[in-house]
Amino acid sequence: MTASTGQITLHSGQPTPYTLVRSQRRSIGLEIGHQGLTVRAPLRASQAQIHQVLLDKSRWIQTKLHLLQQRQAAQEHIHWHARATLPYLDGQLQLELHPSAPRPGLLVAVAAQRWVLHLPGDPQALAPAIRALVWAWWLRHAHTLFTQRLHHYAPQLGVAWRSLRLTNARTRWGSAKQDGSIMLNAKLLHYPQPVLDYVVVHELAHLHEMNHSPRFWAWVGRVCPDYLALRAALRQQAAPIW
Repeated sequence: MTASTGQITLHSGQPTPYTLVRSQRRSIGLEIGHQGLTVRAPLRASQAQIHQVLLDKSRWIQTKLHLLQQRQAAQEHIHWHARATLPYLDGQLQLELHPSAPRPGLLVAVAAQRWVLHLPGDPQALAPAIRALVWAWWLRHAHTLFTQRLHHYAPQLGVAWRSLRLTNARTRWGSAKQDGSIMLNAKLLHYPQPVLDYVVVHELAHLHEMNHSPRFWAWVGRVCPDYLALRAALRQQAAPIW
């Protein structure tokens, strides 16, 4: 596999950079992700063939890049201080940093969809230290909650999962292996509970079908019949930048 960069002027007249990844594959594929446009091409594909595919897909590329720019512009940035607020499930979590707080942290519901997280620490600490303190709690809490949801949904799908690993990937929300290993993105805690549950069900369904075939989506739909709306919600809402 090799990677390089290139640029092409699409039908709009706008120069568009892209990353070219060559590998042992049969066709040219396009992806729009956090880093922009990626072209995946066979080792023997000529530059002319690659550019023709890009020109043929100009409208699709321009639409997807525009949506990506809109999403990134709307993406929330967390400002780290002793009383910082974070989106949490379908509400808001406020940080309270004080030396007398319980060492593992204490999450208290104070109103509908409102929580306060008490963490031990110096209220005058610098932003990187506060972020690291919250992230350590966030990972512990995510592991506990995700484990509960996996235990809840696995019997409904008739599967057995073996282990859970957390990640902080920018664009990937989860993955599953045939041995029952599940990976989930800790930042799913920023999303409403039904969206989080959809991702859990999605990965458990892969223990039946390691693909996205109609049979796979049938398994997802058995437990999560509104998965299309939840998948759209996940794609439309960007997690905040830590």
